[in-house]
Amino acid sequence: MTQRYVVVDLETTGNSPKKGDRIIQFAGVVIENDQIVDEYSTFIHPGQEISLFIEELTGISNETVKDAPDFEDVAENIARLIEGACFVAHNVLFDLSFLQEELVRCGLEPFYGSTLDTVELAKILKPTSDGYKLHQLAKEENLDHSRPHQADSDAYATALLLLELKKKLMNLPVMTLKQLYRLSFSLQSEISELIDACIASKLTKAEVHSPELITFRGLAFKKVDEESDYKDREAEFPQDDEKKMAMLQNAFPAFEARKGQLEMMNMIHHSFESSQDAIIEAGTGIGKSLGYLLPAVYFARKHQKPVVVSTYTLQLQDQLLQNEVPKLKKILPYSFQAVLLKGRSNYLSLAKFERALREKEDNYETALTKMQILVWLTETETGDKDELNLTSGGQLFWNRLQSDGLTYVGLKQPWLELDFFERAKRTAGKADIIITNHSFLMTDLLTEDALIPKKGYLILDEAHHLEQAASKQLGRRLNYISVKTVLNRLGTTDQKQLLYKLEKLLSNNGLTEGKSTHDLDRKLNDFAYEFEQLFYYISNQAQKLSHSVSPKRLSFKIDDHRWSKAILVAERLVDLLGSIIMELEKRLSLLLNNEATLGKNALFYLNDIEVLLGQLQDTRDSLHEFFINPQEENIYWLDYTNTAPQHGVTLTVQPIAGSKWLWDSYFGRQKSVIMTSATLVVKDSFQYFKAQLGLDSEPIQTARFPSPFRYKELVKVVVPNDIPDINCLSVEEFSETAANHIIAAAQAAKGRMMVLFTSHEMLRATYFSIKDSGVLDEYTLFAQGISGGSRMRLLRNFQNFEKAVLFGTTSLWEGVDIPGEDLSCLIIVRLPFSPPDEPVTAAKCQLLEKQGRNAFSAYSLPEALLRFRQGFGRLIRTPEDRGVLVVLDRRIITAKYGLEFQKSIPAVDWHQGSINEMVDMIEEWI
Repeated sequence: MTQRYVVVDLETTGNSPKKGDRIIQFAGVVIENDQIVDEYSTFIHPGQEISLFIEELTGISNETVKDAPDFEDVAENIARLIEGACFVAHNVLFDLSFLQEELVRCGLEPFYGSTLDTVELAKILKPTSDGYKLHQLAKEENLDHSRPHQADSDAYATALLLLELKKKLMNLPVMTLKQLYRLSFSLQSEISELIDACIASKLTKAEVHSPELITFRGLAFKKVDEESDYKDREAEFPQDDEKKMAMLQNAFPAFEARKGQLEMMNMIHHSFESSQDAIIEAGTGIGKSLGYLLPAVYFARKHQKPVVVSTYTLQLQDQLLQNEVPKLKKILPYSFQAVLLKGRSNYLSLAKFERALREKEDNYETALTKMQILVWLTETETGDKDELNLTSGGQLFWNRLQSDGLTYVGLKQPWLELDFFERAKRTAGKADIIITNHSFLMTDLLTEDALIPKKGYLILDEAHHLEQAASKQLGRRLNYISVKTVLNRLGTTDQKQLLYKLEKLLSNNGLTEGKSTHDLDRKLNDFAYEFEQLFYYISNQAQKLSHSVSPKRLSFKIDDHRWSKAILVAERLVDLLGSIIMELEKRLSLLLNNEATLGKNALFYLNDIEVLLGQLQDTRDSLHEFFINPQEENIYWLDYTNTAPQHGVTLTVQPIAGSKWLWDSYFGRQKSVIMTSATLVVKDSFQYFKAQLGLDSEPIQTARFPSPFRYKELVKVVVPNDIPDINCLSVEEFSETAANHIIAAAQAAKGRMMVLFTSHEMLRATYFSIKDSGVLDEYTLFAQGISGGSRMRLLRNFQNFEKAVLFGTTSLWEGVDIPGEDLSCLIIVRLPFSPPDEPVTAAKCQLLEKQGRNAFSAYSLPEALLRFRQGFGRLIRTPEDRGVLVVLDRRIITAKYGLEFQKSIPAVDWHQGSINEMVDMIEEWI
């Protein structure tokens, strides 16, 4: 018999029927034989007032339901509609539980049939979606969803979504469906029945294998044709600017000549050909990416040598590969290959995933993640985790699936051809352009078996982050959660984790030699207890020093009496770890001497233990350096969040000036290094940037190509004169005042606004002040660190909403590209000086003071000017953009250095005025 689906959506006066909330609209859409055959919807009188919030959200007012029937009058119709059907909803638990309460209240039987949650189904079948809200999925699938938050429109859109998801399910190969079916019993709705029906349907006819898929060892993958190596030499780089213009205009008829871009191309080509280094600032609108990619490809093809392009942000990496490389392929008269290369842990290990699929006991999170990956394997060409939208539990499970370079040939061998990281390496070996990030680049440069040429050609985009990335890469981090995770994975003998399996292997192979596990178990228990005590003590001390809810960074000095007890505990921990590591190494060595007799499962266990051993050694080294043997050239600090006592502690160490060492040891040995960014110049000089990298005396050519935009015609800057000086108020008081101006600006700009903060503490205070006021309830507010999701996901969600305001901290001051009307108003809450007590800032300032230099003018001010320029750069991304910049920090007008900030950005009109004048200007300008 054909399954009948009834797709339901409710609008209600609130979230809890038990607290008296009632339904104000019901809608049901009936699907049979994959066709919508019936629809039923009705407004319902709730017997209570509809709040203003619900009215604004749904468009349903007290007037709308004035003559509507009570639920009792329609309850039997609804019960008949859903009887015998599969109950479908987008977040089925809410709609069904609410409806059940109402049916029972009216004396009717509750619904006992199957349920299907389209949120859950979408997570499985669309594992790379940015989000799973109905309006997001409808937009992605081009579905009719004209009136979000009205039950009839939502139910109809959900029905269309279900039909699309069923099509996707039917297009999957039977082997994938069977794997999904086995895992689906751990889900919250009866998706197993839908998968079972699809398998039955597909088995009635011979399966036609998609030419886009290949199968191996019971898994289906997207077929990827690895491009062959090019051996032919290509045309010479066109020295004549007119020829370059003709090429560009041939590919893009609307392309406008940008003199700066052409000069940048010539300079980079000359630098590569003459093996010279260069520093280039290319302002917004110059076309920086194309400016370096075009000469890079010509050089790579001519000399058969790859050019490496490294960026700081993942967003720019993706932009280069998705937008700029396809443009370049249109322009050039020949083919070339550009690939993305990331750190190994970004890639899925197929050997580990195959093993994970055999495990029988799945909780909800692991089952869902496995199902997402099974579907993703039929779509992905890269196996890169960043493509996936995993739950937080899924992110944790990924740590067990990520590539870590399996040691044993028997584990690697079957998967070598398909392995994602191995494929990325092979492709990079043939590529003309290798796109990577600063973090991976530096990790790779520091390894013996490097993938990136030691003496090659390198473009460092977002180069102003080079010093920060270098210091971070040469540092160490230690946190409670990661060490506890390692200890839990290892376990003691009676916990039946990896140590138990190791002992069992030794026993089964007759290698115990009468060794007792009691001593090792005791040491592990002692270590776990002492480690807990160490972080509990550190968090207590940190709490005394920090009274903020927001994350706090505190400097750590070994000679500070506050930490004397921590040092004693750390010394015991280092001794215990040394002993534990030695015991594990002995056991591992016994088994490895008998490797030939071990099965595949045993080798997996040994590989897992080797990985954990490496992590334990890192932990020992970090504890030793942090508490016992700190280095003078390093900075030590702890990050603390008091919402999660010892769980919220992270210890960090990094060099004060790591980039100088890295330049002398590695970057300086490259044939040619091009450093570029939209913001490298401070006070019309590259000196600050060069000093950061220790390149003051290096003979590096420099060039600056300013933005071609006519900013005076595109931007107005407003500094409210009725806001107090930021230094005269506490964070809470200033946040209250700032909130009023932000609310007024948001209403004037109708959302489409970004608010930039320099501290998470002020962001939280301002965000909750605005949220609690209720004035912007009709606006969607996104806040970094509060709303959840990655930076890129936050940005995409921000652009998806009509009336949205985005609150951001450090990472949103740059690398954010929101062209057009999506961003029309930018608010900078305070000038971006780093707090003087921030450990990295304090250490750098102390070093400068020791050298007899003024730390404010040599470091604090230049750093703030660069960040202010980066923030300003978010507002205008194309020549057609218009926007208003509001600066809530009056020091830009009143302080001596205020003029430096004004001069740091292009010439624009500056205005001072009251909050009302600010509103008038925003409304008039945008």
